[in-house]
Amino acid sequence: MKKILLLILFSTIYWISLGQYKDAFMQFTTTNHDFGKIEQGKPAVYKFEFTNTGGKPIIIKDVKSSCGCTTPDWSKKPVAPGAKGYITVSYDTKGRPGTFKKTITVISNAKNSPIVLTVRGTVLEQPQTINNEYRYQIGLIRVNKTFLNFGTIFNNQKKTMIIKTYNPTDKPVKIVADERYKPHYITLQIEPQELKPKQKGIIKVIYDGSKVNDWDYVRGFIYLTIDNKRDYKNKIQIAATIKEYFTEEQKKNPPRIEFEETRYNFDTITEGEIITHEFKFKNTGKSPLIIRKTRASCGCTAVSVNKKPIPPGGTGVIKAIFNSHGKRNRQIKTITVITNCPEPKYNRILLRLEGFVKPKPKNKPTPPKK
Repeated sequence: MKKILLLILFSTIYWISLGQYKDAFMQFTTTNHDFGKIEQGKPAVYKFEFTNTGGKPIIIKDVKSSCGCTTPDWSKKPVAPGAKGYITVSYDTKGRPGTFKKTITVISNAKNSPIVLTVRGTVLEQPQTINNEYRYQIGLIRVNKTFLNFGTIFNNQKKTMIIKTYNPTDKPVKIVADERYKPHYITLQIEPQELKPKQKGIIKVIYDGSKVNDWDYVRGFIYLTIDNKRDYKNKIQIAATIKEYFTEEQKKNPPRIEFEETRYNFDTITEGEIITHEFKFKNTGKSPLIIRKTRASCGCTAVSVNKKPIPPGGTGVIKAIFNSHGKRNRQIKTITVITNCPEPKYNRILLRLEGFVKPKPKNKPTPPKK
């Protein structure tokens, strides 16, 4: 019995090795590599070597990485039986602190294709310098941000964000807000108002949603006066998406805007033509409907609407006027409509004007008089 089992085992090994010998077979020294700890910004490159232990040349058809941060290179010529080939993997460590694990899939004509290679490691945090931490120059000082996005703010809510400041000079520097242009819904707390040489500070920016007379995406600027010098370049941009807060009672008895259509196709027009269309709607809800805001995606599209409350069952129109001057080919213009409807589906609606604008026919030159 033992002899029979041994005979079957040797026969299996023989036929497997024979099959491997007939076909191309890719045998890697290793399919995993750990870079360990790497300094950020330094290249991380490893060369995976393989031997063709089969009977036909290996042709690598493709090598795919799991991430754009990982770049492969490989043997482009066929690898003959018994010869060696390679797959070189480069991982970009710049701006990527922390642990990583990336895979590279090798696709070839080898019998054991595809083969997955793995590289891993830990990219160390880059030592912070003053210029890294405070990236932007505003007048004599440096700051870590010149754009603050407060995200969603309800019209009964306040939010605070912090700007870090630093004085890189050898003399004290005063920082004050230019009140002439500061939005009325923004409060600034500058601590300290006078930065000593090499001193760090902060600017607290408090956004009061209840004071914003606007809706949806709202953008503004804060201007700083540095050492009594006003400069329009010394600015910080602020943005937020203002949404209406609804009580439970308002949610139980909501207004509801229902459009007859939200898309209008004006087909084909000639450049310079003006298209006017009325998007008709009805309040099918239980309380008065208010159009809070309309915003066109392009200055070529004018919008007019009556913003007076519309009672339940009442109707209204949003008039859109598209001027095709200077426009050609396929055109899609949108109008964002913000309402006082609590339901998201009816709170922010997108209307579309679309069609094709063909160029003006060229005027034929007048033939000279004989």
